[in-house]
Amino acid sequence: MDIVAQMKKFVEPKSVALIGVSREPMITHGIIVDVLTNLINCGYQGKIYPIHPQASEIKGLKTYATIADAPEDIDSAVINLPRDLIPGIVKECVNKGIKAITIATQGFADANDDQGKQLQREIDDAIKGTDARILGPNSLGTANAYIPFSSSFWETQMEKIPVGLVCQTGVFFTSLAGLKVGKIIDLGNGSDVHFSDGLAYFKQDAETKVVGLHVEGMRDAATFLKQASRVAHKKPVVVLKTGRSERAARAVQSHTGSLVGKDEVWDVALKQAGVIRVGDVEEFSDMLRAFYVLPLMKGGKIGIVTGSGGVGIMGIDACQKSGLEVAKLSSATIKRLSALTPSWQDVGNPIDIWPAVMVARKASLFEVLRTATKTFFDDPGVNGVLCMFDTRLPAFGVEFYQLVEEAAKSHSDKPLVFYLHGAFANEAKNKLEETNKTLVFPSPERAMRALRHLADYSEFRASCENW
Repeated sequence: MDIVAQMKKFVEPKSVALIGVSREPMITHGIIVDVLTNLINCGYQGKIYPIHPQASEIKGLKTYATIADAPEDIDSAVINLPRDLIPGIVKECVNKGIKAITIATQGFADANDDQGKQLQREIDDAIKGTDARILGPNSLGTANAYIPFSSSFWETQMEKIPVGLVCQTGVFFTSLAGLKVGKIIDLGNGSDVHFSDGLAYFKQDAETKVVGLHVEGMRDAATFLKQASRVAHKKPVVVLKTGRSERAARAVQSHTGSLVGKDEVWDVALKQAGVIRVGDVEEFSDMLRAFYVLPLMKGGKIGIVTGSGGVGIMGIDACQKSGLEVAKLSSATIKRLSALTPSWQDVGNPIDIWPAVMVARKASLFEVLRTATKTFFDDPGVNGVLCMFDTRLPAFGVEFYQLVEEAAKSHSDKPLVFYLHGAFANEAKNKLEETNKTLVFPSPERAMRALRHLADYSEFRASCENW
């Protein structure tokens, strides 16, 4: 069985056996912690086979004393039992013909005792020479908003968005930093299923446009980098590589049992593979959204439209900090902008449109904003536009959101992003992002950083076409 077919058993199962399911789910702080409950609540339409030696029915589903008693043709099994029972259960799953086995239990290669390492060897031996694969141990499994499906005992925050994630911690199942995904694979300890397997699946997955990776460490970096480069030639790969410091690297060893490596080496290797490395969780979330919402930016020259000269200066600083350029405007652009502004105003980039509104009182802020933004987009020397405004200004009506649609339609190769502040920033952000054509960032720095990555990846893809 090829890798993609194997991974589909984990991510797109038509049937799943739950081994170690409780008759009564655990509830902590009002949150249900139970894989069966969460699987039912997420709306999974496949077949569910709870395995319990003493119950005949759980939540209206017929249970089976052992995995051997369950019907044939089970795609996937999720095991959550004490660790000393796991090797025997894995053997039963293999004998049953189950190809995808998720182990949620901890205390194997990540343990500090000899028993854990011995148990790890036993589960490795149980699948040796078979088509069966193991996800974990210490894994929350997989989730897929498109089926929908989740093998996590925590409620999974997922949406039908084209983001696929491979991680080494289950915390991403709970919408860390507001991040939601369409599909997710938690490797846990990564004893068998690795990053390369997840990348192979997402490379061919038509529902995934951008792939995110949370990497603590790994055993076979060479194979990973080769596979990551293959995917990056086709779709963006964004990596949050943790374990940078020596102390953090030691923590990685105890968390997943993975090897870490020098951080500087990772920087160079990921860049050569065409992978986008980010520095923190916020940047990770920003870029996964940016790559599926915004077009790639064919160059690094930015136009800045603002309602405040002071905020415009902040935009210049953020632009240069990110390694982008404040675009030099063409004479035609200067002429069109000068027609909007008072004679005393020095027209350039950034353009402060507030004086134009104050002088031409009959023109609404929206009309001036639309004209200025369109003028910037029409300039061939501008590759992307950042608009920065106080949401208390009288521009945020239905017409304002039409501006985004107009820009996306007329200039599909140039991203338009926003930095908004003021009392109505959250409301305006939500309405703008409902268009699925733009993003609103909490600072000019984060906006420019995202545009920088869009430009870098665009350059990488262009270089690939010449290979």
